[in-house]
Amino acid sequence: MRPRLTALVVLGTLACGGRASQTPVPVTPQQTLGEFMAAVKANDLDRMGQLWGGERGAAAGYMKKEYLHQSLTVLQIYLNHLTYRVIEGPLAVSGNDRLRTFRVELQRPTGCIVILPIDVMHGNGGTWLVNDVHLEAAGNPAGPCKP
Repeated sequence: MRPRLTALVVLGTLACGGRASQTPVPVTPQQTLGEFMAAVKANDLDRMGQLWGGERGAAAGYMKKEYLHQSLTVLQIYLNHLTYRVIEGPLAVSGNDRLRTFRVELQRPTGCIVILPIDVMHGNGGTWLVNDVHLEAAGNPAGPCKP
């Protein structure tokens, strides 16, 4: 009788743990961008790593943890915002039917407003991932506001 109870407890724990730990996967480019920007605002590097990647899938699944953490920290610093809004997109990218581009306006905590493109990629399994954040357009997050 005791082994059965133990097996049931283990199976119940695994079943509940499996369901509880699954985060819904965004199925549209808009959802992916929204969840990524929410993770940036919350400084949730783990969630950012689940939503950022490329051909190989989410970066959290294949990058070395230390390099991933460094990369996401840089992204978080550049994209840190009070509010954001999509100005344009999702726009098709010429020559790559898996990519869509958004033009995003960020209001930084410093009061500066910047506009930058963010590309999302349609990955395997129907999910979308933030693929390229064009930091060159973001300017220095610690610098003065540009007119």
